Amino acid sequence: MLRNGLSLLATLFPFIMSAQGPLDGYLKGKGTLDLVPSFSFNSAKKFDGAAGQTHNIGYTGQMLSLFAEYGVTERFDLVATGAFVFTENQSGLQDGGLFAKYRPVYAEMGKAGRLGILFGTGVSFPLSDYEPVTTGALGQKAVSVPARLIAQWETPLGLFVNLTGGYNWRLDRLKDQDIATVRAERPDYQPSEPPHFATALLRVGFPAARYYLDAWVERQITVGGVDFVPEVPDLPQAYGVSYTQIGGTAYYSESGKNGFFLSSGYILGGRNTSRILRVTFGVVFKI
Repeated sequence: MLRNGLSLLATLFPFIMSAQGPLDGYLKGKGTLDLVPSFSFNSAKKFDGAAGQTHNIGYTGQMLSLFAEYGVTERFDLVATGAFVFTENQSGLQDGGLFAKYRPVYAEMGKAGRLGILFGTGVSFPLSDYEPVTTGALGQKAVSVPARLIAQWETPLGLFVNLTGGYNWRLDRLKDQDIATVRAERPDYQPSEPPHFATALLRVGFPAARYYLDAWVERQITVGGVDFVPEVPDLPQAYGVSYTQIGGTAYYSESGKNGFFLSSGYILGGRNTSRILRVTFGVVFKI
């Protein structure tokens, strides 16, 4: 089913495409809608397997994404995401999601600023019946439910520190047809269901009237799952993925309303993950 690492690079990409994803520490405010189209350039030259093994497997692809967030109340936001992938071998809609954020605590701390506590959850899912083991797929056709606890300290100077921890439940299951296909080439194959995983994020940033800057480091840990073995047929959907990623964002708005941004992220290494460099350009429309 998977004869080399080319398709593997892509199937692991949703885990590492951006830190924290749609669940950050800010709310839009009641009646405010943000629409954010963006375009990403993604490339990798190395792939980290299990037990510290590194493979010379390259990947190049692009992705058009749409992010929308709406403030239902002052404390509650709804978020929707979607992605369209462009590669040499496969292009089309792939993964999306629907999420919610709620902030029960936004406490004044005097001269120390304010502390916000948020909870986030939702579901991510495939938007089309794409083939996850084809070179160019950026998803595993995974269905996952995240739970996030977000603590954000905002200082009087504007600087903020965000700590986010979460757990992600995988609800998707291996298909009997896919298992049978692997067993046709590997009769002793014993399937393992997609593993759950945990995430942790530290972000430091500075928002102002016309610009926004941040830097972050993110860690994902998966206990269990199977590992990539070169030239051995397998199902990437069940791989256990762990990694450390760093990155940052720069945003500018001339009017203080609409604006544009540049962001980037890089995987330092991990287990069953490619060392992907991502560069993203986007525009923010506030309605």
